[in-house]
Amino acid sequence: METSPERGIQKAVVPVIYYGDPKQGGAMMAAVRYPRSRTLAPVLAVLVAVMALAPCAGALAAPAPAPVPAAPRFEVRDGQVYDAHGRIACFRGVNVSGNAKLAADHLPFQPEETIWWDHLAEWGFNLARFTVFWEGIEPEKGVYDQVYLDKVKRLIDGAAARGIYVMVDMHQDIFSRWLHGDGAPRWAVEAAGVDPDNNNGFGGPFWGWSNIFSSDLRRCITHFWQSSELKEHYRNAFVQVAARLKDNPYVLGYDIMNEPAPGDLGNAGGAFENGYLKPLYEDVVASLRQVDGDAIAFVEPMDQYFSVLEPLGADRVVYAPHMYDSIANNFRVMILPEYLLFQVVTSIQRNKAGQLGMPLLIGEFGAPWYVNPPGARDEIVDAEYRAIESGFTSSAQWDYSVRDVTIWNEEDFSLIDQDGNPRGLQAAARPYARRLAGIPVDQVFDRSSRVYRLEFRTSASGPATVVSVPRSVQYPGGFKVVVSDGRYTYNAATGELLYRPAKARGTHALVISPVG
Repeated sequence: METSPERGIQKAVVPVIYYGDPKQGGAMMAAVRYPRSRTLAPVLAVLVAVMALAPCAGALAAPAPAPVPAAPRFEVRDGQVYDAHGRIACFRGVNVSGNAKLAADHLPFQPEETIWWDHLAEWGFNLARFTVFWEGIEPEKGVYDQVYLDKVKRLIDGAAARGIYVMVDMHQDIFSRWLHGDGAPRWAVEAAGVDPDNNNGFGGPFWGWSNIFSSDLRRCITHFWQSSELKEHYRNAFVQVAARLKDNPYVLGYDIMNEPAPGDLGNAGGAFENGYLKPLYEDVVASLRQVDGDAIAFVEPMDQYFSVLEPLGADRVVYAPHMYDSIANNFRVMILPEYLLFQVVTSIQRNKAGQLGMPLLIGEFGAPWYVNPPGARDEIVDAEYRAIESGFTSSAQWDYSVRDVTIWNEEDFSLIDQDGNPRGLQAAARPYARRLAGIPVDQVFDRSSRVYRLEFRTSASGPATVVSVPRSVQYPGGFKVVVSDGRYTYNAATGELLYRPAKARGTHALVISPVG
């Protein structure tokens, strides 16, 4: 032990491990000196590791996935989702995908195109909010498309093989493609007395306004909520999906309806959310649980920010609202203080989740590539992630379309461009705690410096905290780790850093930063 000239500072000799030296292709050990403060607890240990990893040959050169162990079951309680070891489980995901809305086969890509799952795993994502469509499941009344269901199962099996959990989203926007949206089949539009080929529905950049200005759209939506027959078909169609997926332990659960709208039904005093939406949720959840009893249900409000939805008569339910800067999305310009905006929004949504007695998962967020000024898109997405990760909140970014990225109403949100190349990863593929063995205190990633900080408390010894490190994106030249106490290991195959504090009780910190 050496004492430095700085007052109160000692230097400890600790090993530095170089993983996969790019010149030698091997590992070596070295000794370095690192300052340690006397003012910290006597048992404080500072460990520094430099992972000098060879840069990837290309952004899309994903390695073959390592074998994936059996997935743990999850428990929903006390406003959190816990894994089998009692750790808080955090899911960092993307929506797969927007281009499926108008694809002829309702699929984001083909099951054999597993490279797209490889990329998500390499970039550190462990969740896919996977869009399925009533129209794809039941294209004709009472007739289920077995080919579609088979391909959905194969696609989700591909995600599971790479350790990616799946949240199955029964997706709809402005009811149906026959009204310039997606979701419901043609026959459900006809059931409302609306001509699928001749109606006043409209799409384009302001498609959301059709909920107000399209009488045919409102008629279809209102008829759905008032028709016990249509709701029964909707429920049974979703059960068909669950029956195919029930044996896959990586199917986290089911998002009952994307962005539900009331049509001409008012929501004064919660008339729509609690008189129509809540009963549908309870009915569908009960039916899904008959075939997949372990599944988590995800529910969305009608109003993303001022919902009056009441608690459901069901357990294992997660609140899954969406979060966007509507001005940037609609008017293609960033004028709001984004970080402040999303801090306020996430605070509102956490409070609502607490009132419902549910954990929170942000089911959609993101920003379009055409927003101005240049660079604004990444700034918005970074602000969203900072608000999300500071609260240790699970999330799924919109969107991961791998082709035809602007096919649906000219929207352009995807992490993949029209030529199939990745974009926006510096803002999206970030380190995060995916399993936290303790009480969260703080978590932040600085996009400019690429420094990640995690802080949490423990009251007893326990399993390792797991941090995902997307090294090919953020640390192609290697990274170093500093911990307040204890030890850690890094698995290059999975991109996971496992941290075990030395102290059973107290506050622990971990910092990851790039080499150089």
